[in-house]
Amino acid sequence: MKFKSIMLMCSLGVSISTFAAEQIDSTVNLAGTGSNYDFRIGLQALDDRGRDPGAVEYTKYLSAGSNVQSDWAVDRDAYDPDALRLHLSVLNQIPTNRDFRLAIQAADRGGRGDFGYWQYTPWASEGGGWSGMAFDTDRFDPDAFRIRIETRAWNSSRSLSDFRIGLRVSDRGGREVGNSTFTPWASNGGGWTDLATDNDAYDFDGFEVNLEVRQY
Repeated sequence: MKFKSIMLMCSLGVSISTFAAEQIDSTVNLAGTGSNYDFRIGLQALDDRGRDPGAVEYTKYLSAGSNVQSDWAVDRDAYDPDALRLHLSVLNQIPTNRDFRLAIQAADRGGRGDFGYWQYTPWASEGGGWSGMAFDTDRFDPDAFRIRIETRAWNSSRSLSDFRIGLRVSDRGGREVGNSTFTPWASNGGGWTDLATDNDAYDFDGFEVNLEVRQY
């Protein structure tokens, strides 16, 4: 009887040890890391088919830990721009270990009214992707555009190794989409997209952004 009790205790001990090891492995498997770059994003609106630029409006850096958006980006007369472009401004070797996604919004009346709905990319930990198309309320010739970086704790078994930002605009209420353009990768220092325009490079109706990520 004593021998059976000892065997049962040994078996139970092995089971507990195995369970503990599995729990440790599970914890280790969730130890992915987020962004190894501190960065901000600038947005610029341009008129005259891209030859007449407005001011560049930037978000705060990711390390600021806030979800504050950029100011409204407009062309010089704050009326019906023809093109947009984005700037990825990177500070290297400043790990933040944060998850992030991008949010965008369009408005009319120079950014003073007719605010459209915010549109969001998937989170970086989810693999990134395109946001929805952002319009003003009537989905026609918005004047102003803004972007923000939203953050949260990284909670994925995979790690983020690199990312870049994409941009495209649309016309005819979103039924006619222009070509996509991308910043350089963060590992290459970031930089500007090319100009994003609709097919006739005149008075686009909406825009969307892409968070393209590389994970391991």
